[in-house]
Amino acid sequence: MARVLVVGGTGLLGQYVCEEARRRGHEVAATYRGTSTPSTGIAWRSLDLRRSESIAPLLRELRPEILINAAALTDVDGCEERIEEAEAINAVAPGAMAETAESLGVPFVHVSTDYVFDGRGPATEETEPRPLGAYGRTKHEGERRVLRAHPRALLLRLSAGFGWNRLSSKSNSVTWILNRLEAGQEAPLFEDQRVTPTFAKTAAEAAFDLMAQGASGIFHVACRECLSRVEMGKAVAEAFGLSGARITPIKMASLRLKAPRPPSPCLVVRKVEETLKRPMPSFRACLDDMRRTR
Repeated sequence: MARVLVVGGTGLLGQYVCEEARRRGHEVAATYRGTSTPSTGIAWRSLDLRRSESIAPLLRELRPEILINAAALTDVDGCEERIEEAEAINAVAPGAMAETAESLGVPFVHVSTDYVFDGRGPATEETEPRPLGAYGRTKHEGERRVLRAHPRALLLRLSAGFGWNRLSSKSNSVTWILNRLEAGQEAPLFEDQRVTPTFAKTAAEAAFDLMAQGASGIFHVACRECLSRVEMGKAVAEAFGLSGARITPIKMASLRLKAPRPPSPCLVVRKVEETLKRPMPSFRACLDDMRRTR
């Protein structure tokens, strides 16, 4: 058993990481931002990542044996409007965590995104990042700061994360579609953006399995298929038995998006599959898991 600290424990990924850590018998603490403590069986601590000077004192106080950063400002358009906040949360804070973790001799797992790429085709861990917007740029800078401060860190790039959010009403790439379709509403979805969606449960399992092998460096973790948002919508409708689903294909250019989106930032998952000696799951298998655990 190890003492695990999950930064961003109330986020979608953070919830699954906390759950997986507890399933493996670890002692779990997690951070949240705000004034109300989540009511779950975890030791919660408040932490505002916009104040990076508060990170080191908390880590030195808690002295975790594993540190996992699942926090980020993921609002792609919001990052364009709040660039200083995006830089603080996505770049400066991860660097501060990595520096302190390295000084304490603590393994560090940091989570990044497919939006570090320009989306001109499938990307491996060796593909040069070329972010198009503030979200991708700040996340890429976070990667650089983490690996510079903690060379043995484990860095996971994910894409279009999805799963059940038990702690808030915030939707994700699957639940947004599901909520609209179940309400009988139209679901307008991009036909000209293709992604490799990541089930938060898959990412949490991979993080602990990779740590158990002593892995470090960058790994892409996602479903095996590269799907358009329309294809994702059709798969959600089929998996949840929603006949007559109103899925409307649209172009990204048809919306007034503040930030450019990479058209095809598909993550190649060969490295993580070879390391863990198992295939990444299909999108449909992950949807079936969600349906069973609803």
